[in-house]
Amino acid sequence: QSLQIRFQQFAFTIWQYSLLELVCNLAMATAAPVKDLRTRIREAFDVFDREGKAVCDVREIGTIIRSLNVNPSEKQLQKWIHEIEEEEPTGFIRYEKFESLMLRVLGEEAQQHLRDTEDKIMKAFQILDKEGKGYIDGEEFSRMMSENGEKFSQEEISEMVAHAVDVKTGRIYYEDYAELLANN
Repeated sequence: QSLQIRFQQFAFTIWQYSLLELVCNLAMATAAPVKDLRTRIREAFDVFDREGKAVCDVREIGTIIRSLNVNPSEKQLQKWIHEIEEEEPTGFIRYEKFESLMLRVLGEEAQQHLRDTEDKIMKAFQILDKEGKGYIDGEEFSRMMSENGEKFSQEEISEMVAHAVDVKTGRIYYEDYAELLANN
């Protein structure tokens, strides 16, 4: 049973990243020329470079990377952050270092962090839907997102729920939603 719980947690984490991709809504083109990649990286970074000084808060790096459609594990994300932090960490990441990392990640390592298939997303939903109803209650989903796997902030959860929940029933009907997540 312990293995089943661990698998459920793993599947749930995969599903969380897929939802975050939808919310971030920035597409990555792995075959795009380097100039286009640089533009996408710069645009994503600039959203969080509030003072225009080519630096952003280290806590925003995960969001920026995920907005570029790359879904690292928390462990991989921490490895990348450590790689681009200054020798004496300041709490900020310089754009030059971030761009260098992302060009490498989007090029060489992109295949390891691709968007999940519709089947994987469906399986994750089905694991959460223990009764096989074809939906998950929106409130229950919010609770799971804040307590299981890699936890999201209340703001992130609210955004995801706003996109996922049927307003009339308060439920997430996941068959259509899985297709949307996989193809969007």
